[in-house]
Amino acid sequence: MARLIVIASSEDTVAAPGNRLSNYIAVSVTDLNGEPVTGLTSENFKVDPMIVAPGGAQVEISTVFAGRLPGFYYVNVVPIHMETWKGGIHVFAIAILRGADKGQTIVSVHMD
Repeated sequence: MARLIVIASSEDTVAAPGNRLSNYIAVSVTDLNGEPVTGLTSENFKVDPMIVAPGGAQVEISTVFAGRLPGFYYVNVVPIHMETWKGGIHVFAIAILRGADKGQTIVSVHMD
């Protein structure tokens, strides 16, 4: 088992209170030597909203795809069922599992 180094940033570019558009999470994944971890899919990512704005819902991953640079990924999340985004701060826990390799981080976004 090896540790994965995970860094993330989130932006509500198109997601906004009252809609169900994707909230973007940019994720960097490297190994302990700083080498980019490539080939990850949505099966490797878990996202959990640990803190949501008042009335907010859980989320599900809508898409994951690789960025232009190795080891970078776009993880897009939307509220579950037919819920919509609520205004305020959302804090997401992100966990990555690749075989026995694991990594995690936390990221927040102000939905406005």
